Order: sequence, then structure tokens, then C-alpha cells
Amino acid sequence: QKKIQRIVHTGRLVEWKRVDLLIKAVAKLKDKFNQIELLVIGYGPEEERLKKLAEEEKVKERISFLGGIYDPYELGKLYLSSSVYVLAGMGGISINEAMCFGLPIILSVCDGTEKHLVFNGQNGFYFEEGNLDDLCAKISKILSEPKLSHEMGRESERIIREQINIHTVINGYTEAFRFVMK
Repeated sequence: QKKIQRIVHTGRLVEWKRVDLLIKAVAKLKDKFNQIELLVIGYGPEEERLKKLAEEEKVKERISFLGGIYDPYELGKLYLSSSVYVLAGMGGISINEAMCFGLPIILSVCDGTEKHLVFNGQNGFYFEEGNLDDLCAKISKILSEPKLSHEMGRESERIIREQINIHTVINGYTEAFRFVMK
């Protein structure tokens, strides 16, 4: 059973992941969504600073810092119990993981690697980098419209199956080898 107002973020707790922006978004949205909560999966040098920020923003009880979770079943359960995956800064493989579990994705355009996976308005939303109001608007849209969230989640699953599979990986390696051999 999905908890309708649960946001999940997975990644190292470093400055460029912008978890601070996500904590501020939860603080800003807590009155509109009285059940909103954030799961932060990962560890890193910013953890204590982020916990302090959660306390300062008066959302400490809404944010769970779960540390690194490497058991795929445990991680899967957390993704499945969430409504949306948010990456406020630079990304990584966690976008792929969240898509595999049928989550809509909210992220900013950072290094461009996500552009072949997340299509604005189809399986998620992009927000202007560093813009708290824009991030809040995108989260609010997903949490306010369960049907849209469900459709975007299904689209995430479809895209990841088409983009990342044994055939696309083999083709990618083949192209790389051909390029190097020229």
C-alpha cells in the first residue's frame, strides 16, 4: 500500500545532491500535505548538517535518515511504499532504480545523463536547478494528483525496460569498442 505523501531520495549525502533543498521543500509543503514525509537513503559527510537543518525547519519528525541500504529487497520495499522519487541535485544510478519500481521522478537538469530517461510531463518533471518554489510546485502536482502519479510511474517502468536492458547494454559496448578501434 503506497503512502500517498511519501517522498524518497537515494544517494550520498554530499552538497551537490542538494538534499537541503528537499528538506526545505518538505517544510514548505507540510501545511498543504499534513502526512508528507521524506525518506533519505544514503550516508555521507553532510548527514549531521542535514539533520540539523531538518530540526531548524521543524520537520525533523517527517524526515527519516535511513543510512545506506544495500539489501535490494529492503530498498525495493521503500521504493514501493513511496509516491515520488526526488533528486534535487546531481544524479546517478538511483534514478534507474526508482524507475524500476514505478515511481514518477522529479529532478533538475544537472549533468544531462538523465535526459534519456526522464521526459518532462511523461514520467516525471524537471524543476529549475536550485529553485525551491519550482521544486515545491512539482512535488505538489504529483502528491495532489494520484492518477497522474500512477500514470507517470507506469511510464517510468516502460521507459526503463526499453532503455536499459541486455540488448541496449550490448549495443552500447559494441559501439564503444568500435569507436575505440577506429
